[in-house]
Amino acid sequence: MRSLRERLSLAKVVLDELSKQSLSRTELGRRTVRKCGTHATFEGIFRYLVQNGYVQKSRAQKRAPYCITEKGRKLREGI
Repeated sequence: MRSLRERLSLAKVVLDELSKQSLSRTELGRRTVRKCGTHATFEGIFRYLVQNGYVQKSRAQKRAPYCITEKGRKLREGI
């Protein structure tokens, strides 16, 4: 199990990437894993961020890119 610090660090990487531009889940995963973590840890933190409203799809389409929400921006500032 990863420590809280490691999970927050991974969440910050995801939120940082999305603060620059909207990205597909696949591209976001690639960029996150390249910086830190594994695909499995990315999936876990990504699921958490979506379920808690920090990240959302930019449109209703099936393959729409994800973007950071206002709630996500506040979390990013706090990390």
